[in-house]
Order: sequence, then structure tokens, then C-alpha cells
Amino acid sequence: MHPPILLFDFDGVIITQKALEYTALYYLKKKWYSWQNIEGLRLIDFARFFEESDAQDGFEAIKMISNAYKPYIPNKFKRFLFFAKFGRRYKIFEKIYEQLIPGLEEILTKFKTLGIPMGIVSNTGKKRLNYFRKKFNLDNYFSVYITRDDVPLKKPHPYPIIMALKLIKDKFNFKGIDKKEVFFIGDLPSDIHCAKAAKINSIALLSGHGTKNHLKDANPTFILQDIKQLTELEKFKKFILE
Repeated sequence: MHPPILLFDFDGVIITQKALEYTALYYLKKKWYSWQNIEGLRLIDFARFFEESDAQDGFEAIKMISNAYKPYIPNKFKRFLFFAKFGRRYKIFEKIYEQLIPGLEEILTKFKTLGIPMGIVSNTGKKRLNYFRKKFNLDNYFSVYITRDDVPLKKPHPYPIIMALKLIKDKFNFKGIDKKEVFFIGDLPSDIHCAKAAKINSIALLSGHGTKNHLKDANPTFILQDIKQLTELEKFKKFILE
């Protein structure tokens, strides 16, 4: 029997992504783009169109971003410029404003002390994750990292989680992995679908970037309003008390 295993999504769960919202706000104030249909659109939703269109293939990324922003920037040429400028501005803002989710470090320290294996499973690129891995000393807590560059298939396909569990099994010399003892925490429905496909427990974080209704519709195993509630889940509370 091994201790509970906890896997985390990265954006919106480990780091706040305030930089993504600030970048969206910065460009939405520029009337030159002739914005349309943006009433009631959350900053993070608007910004995530850019994040989700990110791809290793530059031409594919341009195509995806053009389609994603078509309802908001009618002019195709302006969409292309937006794509180029948004990416540069976001990288600058990210290094200035990005931070860990408030309260997360205390929880990670507690779980690490208890010997709970932890890993990050994200669709972000390895270079970007490694930057924050070093900046926030994430190796103090996490034993395994899976990015889109490490696997042939991204979330919501279960392969990234399966790969993370294989690495944890080998690293900690577990004889096997009991999937009932594995938990994946994410803030988007795609995270929940990924966990379900991998046949592990899913934890929906409502303080991230997904909407409450969409996350509930994904039917996660557990729903948390805030990351600080993680220690209140029965499995972890029992483990802490033991």
C-alpha cells in the first residue's frame, strides 16, 4: 500500500496566471482592434483563447488563434498582429506578475513532510514550466513533471497522467499503483475528463479559471472552492491525523 498520490495541473492551480489577465486587459483597451462581442466576457476566458491556441507548430497556432478571435476581431490582419503582440507582451508580464496560488506553499510543505508523492501534469511547454520550476523552487515539493513536450498526446487524453504515475511508481519503488489512492486537481473540465479517463479521482478547483457550472457538469469526484480546502478532504485529513 502506498500513500495518497497527488497530481496537479499547473496554470490556475499552481500559478495564478494573473499575467494572462493583465495582458488581455492591456489589449482590450486598445480600440484599434475594433473589438466586438466582448460584453460579459471574463478576462481569463478571453486570455485562455490565446493559451489554448498555443501549439508547437507556429502555422497551426496562427490558424487556431485566428479562428478563436474571429468573433472579437473581425479584421484578419489585425488578428495576426494581435497574435504576435499578445505573445510578446504576455511573456514580459508573466515574468513580472506571476506568482504561486496564495496558500499553496503551506499545503505543499505539509504534504511533502508527510511523504505524499506529488507531481505536475500540464499542457504547457517544458521550457516554460522549467522557468517557473526554478523561480518558485518547485523541486522542493514535486517529484515528477509532465508537459506537452514529454508525451505524444495532451490532456484530456489520459496518457499524461498514466506517464506521471509510471514515473512516480519507479521513483518511489512502489510495487504498483492503486488508482483509488490517486488524485488529480485541476481548474478546467478538460482536467476532470483527463482524470476520469485515467480512472483516478478528480478534484475540481473553483477558484481557478473554469466556471462553476462547467466544472460541475464534468462531474468531478470532489469540488473545492479554494486550494486551502485540500487538507479537509477525508482521505488527506485521515492521512494527516495518522
